Amino acid sequence: MKYELKDRVVLITGASSGIGRACAIAYHRAACRIVAAARSREKLELLREELGRDRLEIVTADVTDAAQREAGLRLARERSGPIDILINNAGWASFGSIVGMPLDHVDQMWALNFRAALALTQAVLPEMIQRGSGQIINISSVVGFQAIPRMGAYSATKAALNALTTALRMELHGTGVDVLLVAPGSTNTPFFQAAAQIDTKAVRLAETQYSPQRVARAVVRASRRRRRETVLSLEGKLITWIRRASPRLADAIMHHVGKKSMPVA
Repeated sequence: MKYELKDRVVLITGASSGIGRACAIAYHRAACRIVAAARSREKLELLREELGRDRLEIVTADVTDAAQREAGLRLARERSGPIDILINNAGWASFGSIVGMPLDHVDQMWALNFRAALALTQAVLPEMIQRGSGQIINISSVVGFQAIPRMGAYSATKAALNALTTALRMELHGTGVDVLLVAPGSTNTPFFQAAAQIDTKAVRLAETQYSPQRVARAVVRASRRRRRETVLSLEGKLITWIRRASPRLADAIMHHVGKKSMPVA
């Protein structure tokens, strides 16, 4: 049975740009009521200028900060009502070798990519379970299934998010709450430029990209169809299949991809 999207309240983190912004627009077009959350008030105001005030609320919050997260959720509920769909999209990466990765960068990735998603999920789940309806949608990455050199720490946070998604899906079996995972490949957003703080060649990973609009359409489609896992791009699907069959071959392929995309010299 499909999930009816009309009039659903959709909370999207990282909604000021990239995939999050595209999801806000796509769900708004699907007649949902949007709560767009991000740190940048200015960028959220630009989104409101584009979509108008009808069925759109904006919340300025750093979701890694407990006080801001709780205040943002309180404001969202006051203005829009209970959350029907939570899209854990906000994410950050720092690319570089494991041996050279600053631990404070690892802490930042863990806090945003995993811990904030877990905290928000815990915050909205009780009301979803009580209603017997709702969706948790975690935006992961192909590298959460198969790591790539110089993206190891980021890959680890997405692998953790994948495991959380799977475990939560089993725990919520029979409650009426869907737990979905969408794993894009390289997407044309400012993500790679921000991630290239240590390894400046990391931006080359962005040369083959999906548009954020295409990813957002896939998210909405997965939401409607209640599709448990969606891996985008043929290359992404192939590497996940190869990984299951032969981890050695998958490692060799991704070693080559990493070497070609981010040459050391």
